[in-house]
Amino acid sequence: MARAVRAEVFSPSGALCSPECECALGWYAWEAEIAKAFFALLRHLERTLGHALAERLAAQFDRTDWWNHPRIDLHHASRRAIDEARAKLARNRRRVLTAEAVQRELTLGFWVSLLGPGNDYETRLWRPALRHAFPAYRGPRKPLHRDLDHLRTLRNKVAHHEPVGTRDLAADRRSAYRVLGYLSADVHDWAAADDRIPHLLSERPAPCRQALPNPRKEC
Repeated sequence: MARAVRAEVFSPSGALCSPECECALGWYAWEAEIAKAFFALLRHLERTLGHALAERLAAQFDRTDWWNHPRIDLHHASRRAIDEARAKLARNRRRVLTAEAVQRELTLGFWVSLLGPGNDYETRLWRPALRHAFPAYRGPRKPLHRDLDHLRTLRNKVAHHEPVGTRDLAADRRSAYRVLGYLSADVHDWAAADDRIPHLLSERPAPCRQALPNPRKEC
């Protein structure tokens, strides 16, 4: 079983006595649960962030398809993301190509990129519009972008079933809730009410006893 799913990949370095160690399955199962819990939290963050930024951009450029405004001058990577979203919708004849539909196709990476340097996003997007999407935040753009980009990396690892257990997941959780609180106190509190992450962190598996310097019994 452990060999079939390559469970050892999800165990920290030095935690197993061998790649076939049965303890690897414990790490594999725990990673699945912690990833599921973080995916739920990051989904709330992604949805809230995307809606808040889109709402501010629509107001700034006075149109729901704000990406088509001649003065927005999106960075080429952001423009490519928009084009890919539109193309995906066009291939699916059951879906109507509306501004809302396009925005639903955009990823967390896209929204985070709007808070990066881009094409002078600081003066053209952040100051006039996007900073107002974070009513509880009073700091500069760069630290906020750094926090969100770190969470974007975690989200991608979770979505692609990559190991995350070696990260400081407690710090990741605090960061996610901090940014979520900047966006919406209501969503922050709603997400926290059903959060299993603290419990799962307390249940983090222990290393195989045979892998310890003074093993006491076989796994």
